[in-house]
Amino acid sequence: MDRSSKEMMKGAAILTLAAIFSKILSAMYRVPFQNIVGDTGFYIYQQVYPLYGILLALCTYAFPVMVSKIVAERKQVESKEEIERILQISSIYLTIVGLVWFLFLKLGAGAVADWMGDPLLAPLIELMAYPFLLLPVLSVSKGWFQANYNMIPSAFSQSAEQVVRVLVIIIASIVLMSMEASLYDVGKGAVMGSLAGSITGVIILLLFLRKQGLSFRMLRSFSFKKGDWTILRQLTVTGTAMGMGSMMLVLYQLMDSLNVYSLLVTGGTNGDAAKILKGIYDRGQPLVQMGVVVATSLSLAVVPIIASAFEDKKSDIVKQQARLAVKAGVLFGAAAAVGLINIMEPLNIMLFQDSAGSGVLAVFAAAVLLASVILTINAVLQGMGDYHLAAWSIVASLFIKYGLNLLLIPHLQTMGAAIATVIALLFVMVMVIWKLRQRVGFLLSRIFYLRLLSGLAGMTIVVQAFLHLPIIAVDSRLVSSVLTLTAVMAGAWVFFKISWRKGLFSPAEVRQIPLGKKIERIFGEMT
Repeated sequence: MDRSSKEMMKGAAILTLAAIFSKILSAMYRVPFQNIVGDTGFYIYQQVYPLYGILLALCTYAFPVMVSKIVAERKQVESKEEIERILQISSIYLTIVGLVWFLFLKLGAGAVADWMGDPLLAPLIELMAYPFLLLPVLSVSKGWFQANYNMIPSAFSQSAEQVVRVLVIIIASIVLMSMEASLYDVGKGAVMGSLAGSITGVIILLLFLRKQGLSFRMLRSFSFKKGDWTILRQLTVTGTAMGMGSMMLVLYQLMDSLNVYSLLVTGGTNGDAAKILKGIYDRGQPLVQMGVVVATSLSLAVVPIIASAFEDKKSDIVKQQARLAVKAGVLFGAAAAVGLINIMEPLNIMLFQDSAGSGVLAVFAAAVLLASVILTINAVLQGMGDYHLAAWSIVASLFIKYGLNLLLIPHLQTMGAAIATVIALLFVMVMVIWKLRQRVGFLLSRIFYLRLLSGLAGMTIVVQAFLHLPIIAVDSRLVSSVLTLTAVMAGAWVFFKISWRKGLFSPAEVRQIPLGKKIERIFGEMT
């Protein structure tokens, strides 16, 4: 492996760790936030959060990666001045994109809020417009550093952005609730956390640029050349396609924001009750996000190897590593999903103080497995230079999700929204599996799934046995916490004891999985 490949893999590892930290933090803060503001307050923030989630995906995964790719491809053959020109074009284009988003949300906040069925959300949507003005600085700066194999600025800014955002959200909600402010004003305070986090990210990136004697120069006189349209097309089409995977779950949240509450109200549910129902349903978002992060952080660790092997035209290694990634994604995604389904009621009480909506959340938890498989395969396909089918499948699934919401929610309320999400994800999963089989052939054997099912069955039996112990006051938060944590540890031990010893992974594969050696030491060598 040459030096550039080693630098690429090291950089990918740094960015992956930063992404894992940021996603875990982004999931975890919503638990204390819900405890502070209640289900109605949680509903208010979750209605507008998807807008920030889209911005985060664009300026963290989509555009920086594409800018980095364009610069890295051209810096070997282009002059320094031409590279600066590419960065200027990218900056101007992304400034226009940011302005379009800003104007749409700023001027159209009332219309979007009316679409959601809650006009009181308009001021929050207006506030959410401002972070989009920072899109060009966040995207181009990160892309420049990543093109030069310097991942520290991107990782540091991303992590700091989330830390500041979470601190502002929690502190603002505590202060405003103590002042007996309205829940919509508390929501405004939470939205300010997103702006504060984005500004923090920009400041850190500018400091790194200054440290290296660089500056963020965008507006210098120049004229477009014929080849510049290729750059714009790459940023628009390929850049967006590359970011669709990271936006998938937040786009489903946006579909829910647009019509779940309004459909509940038009279906006869009282407005205040509908807000509580939507807030309870939104409890599932951090649970699914956490499950997906845990599952995919293990499976995606081998993706840089796939990208390097594909570039070197080593098809055997590509297929071998693709198989390992999919195995890990299926294994850990299934374990997380089935585990969540089993412990949902006590977990709901432990985290959110009551068991409301546990059945809906259990159905919603199936999304962990589907999303884990989708994101793993999408990353594998991107490692092989295939960006578009998964992206178009996700776009098509948004229409499926929105349409099924219209069909199911009037009859099943939030259970219909959960089912709609699962069906939409199932569609995407089928499409990406089909594409991967086209590229590398059949990956997993029937015996793999049988052995996996035996582990899941063993875990379910043990967890259900714990949950049905004759304990007094099972609705107690303390008892639920003890019961949940005990059941999780026992279920995980049984799952890995059964599955791991069934030979799901070869010894060589175990060595490549993060924590694989430690798991093997605990549960024994594979048979």
